[in-house]
Amino acid sequence: MTEVWLGIIAVAVLVMAGVQVATLRQLSRVARETTAAAQDLRKELAPLIVKAHKVADDAGKVSALALTQMERVDRVLDATARRVDETLQTVQESLISPVRQGAAVMAGIRAALAVFRSRQDRDRYGRDDEDALFIG
Repeated sequence: MTEVWLGIIAVAVLVMAGVQVATLRQLSRVARETTAAAQDLRKELAPLIVKAHKVADDAGKVSALALTQMERVDRVLDATARRVDETLQTVQESLISPVRQGAAVMAGIRAALAVFRSRQDRDRYGRDDEDALFIG
């Protein structure tokens, strides 16, 4: 009976070896297919990665150019604002100074007219206004 058991064990070992060989063949085939798929994926992705790097580089250049242009615009606007302020200040000074002088001349004329009127009133009534307020 030991021979029967030895035969059964031998057959079982052969079956297990066959299953292992078949499994290893299948795993080897799957590994080759996976390797081929990974290589195909690399081949297809390589141009996309190159394009993505190129797009990123171009975006960096565009960003730098936009920043340079914004700095130029800022300088132009700053210079323009300063010039407008200087022009407005010059116009204001050139207009306000004569207006002030004209106002001073008008105040002088009014004061002179007031003096002449007060003399005419004094001559007409023959007394000063302060004398009219005196009680006594």
